[in-house]
Amino acid sequence: MSDEQAAGVDVGGTFTDVVIVARDGTTLRPRAIKTPTTPADQGQGVVDGLGAGGAAGTVTLMGHGTTTATNAILERDVARTALVTTSGFADVLVIGRQARPALYDLTVTRPEPLVPPDLVVTVDERVAADGRVVVALTEHEIDRVVDDVEALAPEAVAVSLLFSYAGDAHERRLCAALEQRLGVPVTRSSALLPEFREYERASTCALNAAVAPRMSRYLAGLDDRLPDATITVMMSGGGTTGLAHAARQPVHTLLSGPAAGVVAAGAIANAAGFPDAVAFDMGGTSTDVCLIRGGQPEVSSSSSIDRLPFRTPSVAVHTVGAGGGSIAWIDQGGALRVGPRSAGADPGPACYGRGGTEPTVTDAHCVLGHLDPGRRLGGGLTLDVDAARRSVATLPDDADGAWGILTVVRATMSRALRKVSTERGVAPSGLALVAYGGAGPLHASALARDLGMRVVIVPPAAGVLSALGLLLAAPRAEVSRTLMADAGDDLEPVWATLSEDAARGLRDRGADGEPTLRRIADCRYAGQSHELRVDASAGDVAARFHQAHEQAYGYQMPDEQVRLVTARVVAEGEPVLAEPPGLWRHDRADERTQDVVVDGERVTARVVPRGSLGPGDELVGPALVEQSDTTSLLAPRDRGHIDEHHNLIITFSGWHAQ
Repeated sequence: MSDEQAAGVDVGGTFTDVVIVARDGTTLRPRAIKTPTTPADQGQGVVDGLGAGGAAGTVTLMGHGTTTATNAILERDVARTALVTTSGFADVLVIGRQARPALYDLTVTRPEPLVPPDLVVTVDERVAADGRVVVALTEHEIDRVVDDVEALAPEAVAVSLLFSYAGDAHERRLCAALEQRLGVPVTRSSALLPEFREYERASTCALNAAVAPRMSRYLAGLDDRLPDATITVMMSGGGTTGLAHAARQPVHTLLSGPAAGVVAAGAIANAAGFPDAVAFDMGGTSTDVCLIRGGQPEVSSSSSIDRLPFRTPSVAVHTVGAGGGSIAWIDQGGALRVGPRSAGADPGPACYGRGGTEPTVTDAHCVLGHLDPGRRLGGGLTLDVDAARRSVATLPDDADGAWGILTVVRATMSRALRKVSTERGVAPSGLALVAYGGAGPLHASALARDLGMRVVIVPPAAGVLSALGLLLAAPRAEVSRTLMADAGDDLEPVWATLSEDAARGLRDRGADGEPTLRRIADCRYAGQSHELRVDASAGDVAARFHQAHEQAYGYQMPDEQVRLVTARVVAEGEPVLAEPPGLWRHDRADERTQDVVVDGERVTARVVPRGSLGPGDELVGPALVEQSDTTSLLAPRDRGHIDEHHNLIITFSGWHAQ
């Protein structure tokens, strides 16, 4: 980065996290700020955070992680969207796939599609799977379709015609006519997702169209508020893009915030000497976990939000409704449950003193002595321990109060961690746990010991790691094409074309310099219906697929034909920060002791300010390590030390693989 200030701003459900980095000669000087999220106008929270860091008007580059598109889908606060599709496929979003969401649940219901049937318009046209025109699209039919769509008064239009990935002339002509007549955002599926699988392509197209107007307004407003800053937006796949692309294809931002944190977690784990790890981000509303191999997060080509599928590159994050603001409640059977409902930012947990009365995970920590009531949190909040006690006291006596809340929420998070490790055939004993988010370091030690993990890494800026990841993420563009070819075929002309398209896409999004290009192939055995992503940049693609198949499923079939279904090229530029900064400014204070409850037992713990610890310093639990953005909890006999990168490394007495 240059000598000018750069900032990463991640908007979460409870707090907006800001990291501001300035260069002092050859030294990076980062600082962290947490301010309450402003749900009614997220842009105001962004400006407030920059202002609290003294950077309003002085930041020249800002990486942004936003939940605007995500919240729009979850809240169904989307644009009135029309779907245009081929005759005979009007019910594509309703029918979906044959797979049941829950095999043995007789009461399960499918999610309502974003586009209701009365907003679907069909077109008399047909393209074959090889791109040949079967039924030509006439000018008269185009006029008829445009008239029908206009009569619906949509705010956005999604156009997804059958096999348009193989031949897009019909879609191009139709979209051009719709844009000229209607003047609303029109999403063309062959531009957004030129891949097979009709349902997923139509769903992705509809999701994009439904959130495009709201995302465009939000980003335009943010650009107006920060006219002197170049703004980039985090994409779900772990790279950044420009404002124009994010406004045009907002479906790429549905996992924006979690992706940024995983990118930073991978960089920190790799630098600390633990390239294989699990990112563990516990914020105010949810917990996100993701497997990291070789310092790189796993990326999937398929994801879903609120059970609606979308096919864009996304970090393979598994999310559960367990956060600091998750509310504890008693179900109909009398059992204690925690989450997924959250107190959010307003009113927040009872201990925030903003009118909340229901017990939350943060209230439980207050009651157990894990949080200092004298400390100020983001936005100047101070903790009201008495209010926390009153909220927890509303639970029945047999719910085990505050400790019961932590036991239940940790069970939920432990299942999530197993989902991305043991259930994937990866032994937790070979992984480090990178703990971040405002609440993550309070639970990491207990979770790691439960799973038999080798070590916990708490970065120096754990509470704002997602914001830091926005500066560590590289600008990225990915292009793809469905091929249905043999993996041994000569596909060099296809790879060359995709490489040119990816490099051009990266330049169009504002990235300078020569990009790094990676080839990725989605492969499967002939006759299979699902693919695995493999690196196709070098070596035998079929051999790599055999290895990937064995890792994923426990076996390989080397004599079977390997089909290359979709070819992808990823172009990456240079990130703002080449490596995580270590010299964070933490408050210094005198060390003290405090009575706390750890693992259900009351003990006297050391309370150590993070600012008083430097590389080489060691401590033994029970201990609390306090910093402005989070608190780390070490159980009795846990051992901690500060490494050369200023990470808190926690290991366990009597550790053994399970």
